[in-house]
Amino acid sequence: MTDYLSTGGIRSPDILVNAPRAGGREQPASKDELYLEGYGRQFGEKMTYSVGLTYGLGLLSGGFYGGMLGVRQGGATSKLFLNSVLNSSTRYGPALGNQSAIITMFYVSFHSLISWVRDEDDVLNAASAGMLAGGFYKIAARSWQPVAKYSAVSAGVFAGLDTLVRQGYL
Repeated sequence: MTDYLSTGGIRSPDILVNAPRAGGREQPASKDELYLEGYGRQFGEKMTYSVGLTYGLGLLSGGFYGGMLGVRQGGATSKLFLNSVLNSSTRYGPALGNQSAIITMFYVSFHSLISWVRDEDDVLNAASAGMLAGGFYKIAARSWQPVAKYSAVSAGVFAGLDTLVRQGYL
């Protein structure tokens, strides 16, 4: 095998000269043949996309809510007013973003597990995965009431979103 440092020039290495050419293989006729059908997204893609999306939406909506609270609180001068808006935005935005991303991470994991165990893909998977995700998020609470509230709300939200996606509205 030749080395470009010993020859003083750049030429194609022997391994590339003797490499098989792509002409012998059959190429896909269209882009549709490149993707699997009927399997949906893979677990890693679902996790990355869903967690990133919900973190961003939570960050924006929490920041907007905090900003509105800061506007309502106000300030004596324009600098104090701006400080109030920014403080409120940065208090609520990251908190809601982190919370929604963690619940979504639990949801995607439980949804994948439940779909694998049941060998079906329906709204019941989404509702039960949402219930488990909300409950698992608040499992360290000192009372059963926050666990029940988060479970119920998460089950409803994720079942509703799953229904909207299945019917083509989202």
